[in-house]
Amino acid sequence: MSSIRSSNTILAGRLPGILTVLAFVVALVAPMQPAGAGPISGTYTLSPANIDTGFTVRVLGGRSVKGAFKKVSGKMILDQNRPEKSRVNVTIDLSSVQTNNDKVTGFLKSSAMFNVAKYPVASFQSTRIRITGKNSAEVEGVLSLRGKTKRTKLEVTITGTKGNGRVGFEVSGGFFRSFYGMEAGLPIYADKVNLKIKGTGRRG
Repeated sequence: MSSIRSSNTILAGRLPGILTVLAFVVALVAPMQPAGAGPISGTYTLSPANIDTGFTVRVLGGRSVKGAFKKVSGKMILDQNRPEKSRVNVTIDLSSVQTNNDKVTGFLKSSAMFNVAKYPVASFQSTRIRITGKNSAEVEGVLSLRGKTKRTKLEVTITGTKGNGRVGFEVSGGFFRSFYGMEAGLPIYADKVNLKIKGTGRRG
């Protein structure tokens, strides 16, 4: 009996510490449990001021052509509990293309390339999302450019969330310009246009 009372006394002394540890474990695990809506689930607005959309085109025997689209906007719908149901739609104002060379910028806007006068806007619409990691996914979709629509893939990573209803993301991928009738300069200027996008979406 004395040994039992002794054990009870020891347990009573340790109980507050045990409860503290359990509370800590629950706090860590709780966010991982299924819920009606995850903390980043929702509809996010993508505005030009919060998106950097850069591109590069390799040049045979020379430096790559680098530039950016300054007016990219759209909407992103995130479903944390069912990520495959997430969606993204983006519109690119092709007249906003810029490089560090005015002649190159003008050429990109010409009928030989983007043909901005006739096709001022390009768009991307996701069709399938495949989860590749804890915060990453492969996004399949269709890119509409110069009156043509072709399938492409993008790699997307969610980089973090902020308390003001914002979520950060990074995107990499590209497309083959010849698929859209932009064959000028091949093969000296590479066919593939590499994209690198970084930005934040705002819930609303």
